[in-house]
Amino acid sequence: MFSRHRFRHLISRGNQFRGSLNAAEWALVLLVALLPAAIGLPLTWNRYQLDVQAQLQSAAARAVRSVDQVFGQVDRSLDEAAPLAGQPCRQARARLVSLAAFDPYIRSLGLLDGRRLYCTSVLGAQDTVLPFTPSAPRQLIYRQGSGPLYPKRPFLMRTLLTGQGQGVVASVELAYFSPLLPGQADDGRSGSLLVLNGQQAVLSTQAGVAGVPADAALRVMAASKRYPLAVQSWVDADYLWSGASARLLRALLLLLPVGVVGAALLLGYLRKRGSVSGEIQLALRNQEFLPYYQPVFDACGRRCMGVEVLLRWQHPRQGLAPPDLFIPVAEASGMIIQITRYLMRRVAADMAALSLPERFFVALNLSPSHLQHAQLVDDCRTFLQHFADAPPRLVLEVTEREPIRVTPQSQQVMAALRRMRVQIAIDDFGTGHSSLAELNRIHADHLKIDRVFVAAIGSDSIANRILEMIIDLAKQLRITMVAEGVETEQQRAYLQQSGVHYLQGYLLARPMPLEQLRDFLARLKEPQEEGQAAG
Repeated sequence: MFSRHRFRHLISRGNQFRGSLNAAEWALVLLVALLPAAIGLPLTWNRYQLDVQAQLQSAAARAVRSVDQVFGQVDRSLDEAAPLAGQPCRQARARLVSLAAFDPYIRSLGLLDGRRLYCTSVLGAQDTVLPFTPSAPRQLIYRQGSGPLYPKRPFLMRTLLTGQGQGVVASVELAYFSPLLPGQADDGRSGSLLVLNGQQAVLSTQAGVAGVPADAALRVMAASKRYPLAVQSWVDADYLWSGASARLLRALLLLLPVGVVGAALLLGYLRKRGSVSGEIQLALRNQEFLPYYQPVFDACGRRCMGVEVLLRWQHPRQGLAPPDLFIPVAEASGMIIQITRYLMRRVAADMAALSLPERFFVALNLSPSHLQHAQLVDDCRTFLQHFADAPPRLVLEVTEREPIRVTPQSQQVMAALRRMRVQIAIDDFGTGHSSLAELNRIHADHLKIDRVFVAAIGSDSIANRILEMIIDLAKQLRITMVAEGVETEQQRAYLQQSGVHYLQGYLLARPMPLEQLRDFLARLKEPQEEGQAAG
């Protein structure tokens, strides 16, 4: 005996799946597994680069502030020494020595007369001609080692002119600034420069490096707002990779489980969906889908006017399954069109083997998406060609489980169907997605009244009032009406009196396989033949 619960359980279990995932689905699972790492690792790498850049920028800015403090102190010493400019060396030297001694950064203080350095705090009276002429009130000049004080070491000279070409000068060794620069590791992978006037590197943390290397992966610069000095720092790619490796590994260890969980969930979903799709594919190959036929009668309930084809699945393990368990899945997976084409071929062969009454019709359910496929026209033509003489009327009942989209393609298909005298019916009208606008554009030949409204006959409910509105609408549009779910004589009489053309339901006949339909039609034909003979 068929069990809905067991059937649902069967088709939702991946280990019962008789097919397998296709290559595209496996690729999607793999993509989901790798996606967190594929997105997260570049983000982690980019975040690490931004962190390193921020650290470099912060260190360079601190170095610039320290350099500013050094020359701020030097400038204060120069300001105190300025009144000594122009004085003889024997008078000024003692004060120069005192000022230089109390300034931790000044190696020597001197007095200038034009380009001539005539007195220093270290050597006393001098008569040295400078290789440059001080031209601004305050200047910062880079000098290579020269003279007895700086035989080999480079230094910076800070000058202050007091007027009439006279001034004071302070010499500051660059060695004071080495501890201030960031990037002290002597590995060649990082470094810093102290740059004068934006172009001349006067100090470097890397021996022999006078500029930022061309292959530097990151570089920053912080410039002083008070002095023509700037600090440039850089790191290369090896430095970044060595620092980022631990962070990337941690990120990978976190992201891979996320991807695995996501892939497992997707795999479960695909197997659950694929189990149904695979079962349906196998059922098509094994011809497990069976057509059942429910007769449709005239309003009097005496004459069989046609049949509606209802699909059943003869599952090899669970028995006969009704369509409400698998049709929605088939529609969602796009396999409903394959099932419909299979059913049309099967029904055509069945009907061709029967002796059908005149003007007999065969109604087949159709998914709205099928109207978008031109192949439907060829399938209907093939169906009608099964009958040598007087083929039955073919009615396509468009269901409302999904919206009926009227597009140029579907309009072409429906126009071709009308030329073949194939009729269109709107199934379960009033319970799905249909609207009056779509009903007008489809130009339906039949309108099927859902059993929900038929069941409300005789009650004072909203459904009964909707039934009256549907009947009035169909009359105004001159559309043939078919009532489903007729189960009582009261319902049949009401529908007949209301002008409904065709009736369908358990009161008249239940769905039946082909052999029972043959016997059923034969029994209906016998009284008619006896009546004709008696007449």
